[in-house]
Amino acid sequence: MAVVEKKRALRKEIAGYKRLMTQEAKHAECMICVKEIEEAEAFLESKIILAYWPLYDEIDLRPLILKWHPEKTFLLPQVAGEKLELRYFKGEDSLVPQGKYGIMEPRTEIFTKYDKVDLVLVPGLAFDHLGYRLGRGAGYYDKLLPKLYKAVKIGVGFRFQMVKEVPVEPHDEVLDIVIVPK
Repeated sequence: MAVVEKKRALRKEIAGYKRLMTQEAKHAECMICVKEIEEAEAFLESKIILAYWPLYDEIDLRPLILKWHPEKTFLLPQVAGEKLELRYFKGEDSLVPQGKYGIMEPRTEIFTKYDKVDLVLVPGLAFDHLGYRLGRGAGYYDKLLPKLYKAVKIGVGFRFQMVKEVPVEPHDEVLDIVIVPK
């Protein structure tokens, strides 16, 4: 089976697990991930953090962002054609739903000092112990992460999203750490 078909099959498998997860279990796992992130040395030492405003089926980082902003500078991605632009998080009032996923994205100034980003919190559909991640298939993070070469890259997901092996292609980026509830 080709890598593309393996990725498609894994996306379908993960979608099935997501449908079975209760809101209570989802909330509990989100809070565990937030706590683990807060305790991570990479987070404690970071000043500028690229996070994400979650979709309904992703680890909810809003409690983390709202608790630590403005003590730490948070950036959120905004889809701009085939790539992600980084924009400052300046509060929930600056967010607007955008694109086919209705992702809440900031309408603030663009951040382009990629070498100043200390930490990146990356969503995904599946992760493995080598740090590979399976995204939704558009390659946004695979294009962005090489620009953030100085940042520690942490994937965050639900327990069932940690799999034995993520099928990879040459363009797939590797994360430094993956945090899922134990």
